[in-house]
Amino acid sequence: MFQAADGSVCLWDGRLDNRRRLLDKTGLPSDCADAAVALACYRKKEIEGLREILGDWSLCIWDALRREIVLASDYAGIRPLYYHLGAHALCWSTSLTDLVRWLGINELDETYVGGFLLRGDAASRTLYAGILSVPAGHAISIGPGKCVDRAFWSLPVEQETRYPDEGRYQERLAELFRESVRTRLATATPTCAELSGGLDSSSVVCMADQLRRESAQPSPALITFSYTQENSPDERFFREVEKSCDVTPHRLELREYPAIAPGVMGTAPEIWEPRYRSLARQMAELGANVLLTGQFGDFVMGNTPDDTGQVAELLAHGHFVRAARTAYGWAHAMQAPIYPILWRGAREAFSQWTPPTDPNESVGAIPMLTDDSFTPAFRARIAPPALDGSLTRIPAGRRRRFRAAAHLLRSRKLQTPEALQHISYTHPFAHRPLLEFMLTVPAHIVVAPGQPRRLMRRAFTELLPAAVLNRKSKGSYTSTYRDSFLPLATALLQGAGKIQLVERGYLERESLLNRLENYTKGFDCNETQLRQVLALEFWLRARMAPAAQCSPFSSQAANS
Repeated sequence: MFQAADGSVCLWDGRLDNRRRLLDKTGLPSDCADAAVALACYRKKEIEGLREILGDWSLCIWDALRREIVLASDYAGIRPLYYHLGAHALCWSTSLTDLVRWLGINELDETYVGGFLLRGDAASRTLYAGILSVPAGHAISIGPGKCVDRAFWSLPVEQETRYPDEGRYQERLAELFRESVRTRLATATPTCAELSGGLDSSSVVCMADQLRRESAQPSPALITFSYTQENSPDERFFREVEKSCDVTPHRLELREYPAIAPGVMGTAPEIWEPRYRSLARQMAELGANVLLTGQFGDFVMGNTPDDTGQVAELLAHGHFVRAARTAYGWAHAMQAPIYPILWRGAREAFSQWTPPTDPNESVGAIPMLTDDSFTPAFRARIAPPALDGSLTRIPAGRRRRFRAAAHLLRSRKLQTPEALQHISYTHPFAHRPLLEFMLTVPAHIVVAPGQPRRLMRRAFTELLPAAVLNRKSKGSYTSTYRDSFLPLATALLQGAGKIQLVERGYLERESLLNRLENYTKGFDCNETQLRQVLALEFWLRARMAPAAQCSPFSSQAANS
């Protein structure tokens, strides 16, 4: 906390990545608190000044001059901030558990329920009616008779980064990635990192190890957590990283930490809650407070088999021959007809149409079942999320990627889980300068037909072990999900208690039972959405159970 001479106050939670640069701009002394730096940025340009702050953070500012409270969260919403504005009081907290306990709210927010059941999120809502989440990259100004929501950051839809030779793109990517890992390393305690053996987590671990080796000062240990399961293709690759780096490896067998367990439920339904609680416990034993992940790497680094938007971009600029050649390249790589690719490219280039962001709807993909079992009445009560107005200005060829980025950030997929709130749970691939660079680089530099992660592989040639750098496969949690959710689906089919989501009018009973039957037999059932249904259903059951039967509010100690 920092209090200024005029009575203004800043409460700060998080990590400040560009502290040195901001100290130079604000003229503050080197020993001042991060909260003082944040308040100085706000005072210089008000809400717009918060854009200057890089890192994972949330804050609360009492503006003594304006008599307003400002609540804000970083561009990706990694450090959450919740609030409740009542008739006579404003309450806020970085912990949803604490805020729910203080307010005693039990009523569910139907908009959140619909978003959770459909997509796993509901943007700025929470499961509890009246408790909201500060949107990622936004600030909420609250004063007498006013509550204004303003964005201080938006996607760089009108920017482009172009260099005269391709090698410069590789150099710049390596520089930004190095910076992103360096700012996140712990200096006085061990740094922990997830290591799956994929390119993203392996890159994070290898860069962290490289930085530690280059440091003139003795560095604390680098500890990796790898999640193992029977017949996993990942083990070969994460062992390659362990051999090439100076790390202390830890293993978590996923059979012991399922994706969901009815007896381990928090304040809101969260898949992987048992694993998060185990990580929190083990990190406390190790004396570590930083956990690096490879999350967001798939998106940022262009791990996609379909970037046919490149055809639309060429058509929009009148490069018809190059567009035809590019379409042929993608058709060959995807083993799909060329004509739908050309048609989709022309449609995007010469209209405001946007390609679907769901990879299952890409050219040549096999359509999947999309039944969600919603009742007509419930569906009618759920408003679809509003589209950011700036996204209507995205040039042809880039719309799909930018809208996917907008969805990922708005949905707060990178938010710190409640069980890990006390540590820095952070994602180097979500470093804002890195994301902005990769979004504005020409698409054909990032990914090419048959070459996902093209730029990443070239830039990280000297960083990664050869086996990992050339890896084409990708690990999957399909069997782990099934082992976790199949018993829950079976219990519902056997009539173990009333189905809460049906009783509350959210889902149609017959549709849900048919899908559960298909799931138990291994048939198509829109499984991803069905997992959300099962998670919420058994969370509701735990919530309604007596305190002794694992009420989600009964034991804070379970989070340790």
